[in-house]
Amino acid sequence: MSKKSITAIVAGILAVLVLAAAAVWLFPVFKVSSFEIQGNSHVDAAQVEESSGVAVGENLVRVDARAAASGVAHLPWVKSATVSRAFPSTLDIEVIEHEAVAFREGNLLIDAEGKEFTTDTPPEGAVEITGSAEPGSQDLRDAVDVLAALPQNLRAQVKSLEVKNAYSMTFHLQDERTVFWGASEDNANKALAFETVLKMEGQNWNISNPELVTSK
Repeated sequence: MSKKSITAIVAGILAVLVLAAAAVWLFPVFKVSSFEIQGNSHVDAAQVEESSGVAVGENLVRVDARAAASGVAHLPWVKSATVSRAFPSTLDIEVIEHEAVAFREGNLLIDAEGKEFTTDTPPEGAVEITGSAEPGSQDLRDAVDVLAALPQNLRAQVKSLEVKNAYSMTFHLQDERTVFWGASEDNANKALAFETVLKMEGQNWNISNPELVTSK
């Protein structure tokens, strides 16, 4: 077979492929018939589908995955979203939700980065922040850092975290005891001290210096 013949065959194959790709792009050969939603626990799957802006029956190839993900990410509980195609007929949407570690008066939920993201019923494990920590303030971010230092089983024993200023944060526990934390510093060691004092007798603890824990 001559070189010219081979070139002609290759050109013909490429032309067929281009035409096939064009047909798939222009006509709904692959239609969206289902959605696969992952990672959602606080936001309803139907809300995720609707917010994607993609309807059943659309051409799967022509779905704008970036725009769909952006639409889902606008839901209050959603921190980020990823959208991908699963041929022949499924749109996969993976959701990462905010973790509500705290809330303020009025059930304003706050995530682990100190962002106030929605008003909703506080989930189990979220701690109320009281006092002077204003929205968007460094005091609020420090309070969230302190809460994030506590593992979930310890956080569950906390009723509220009172913030007076950057150097005065006090935990009020479910059993009416208090633990003075102080400033948001040396948090890992303070968390260990926190866990220790919960196992001991004493009504009011001071762990602002985790190497010199006191009680009164």
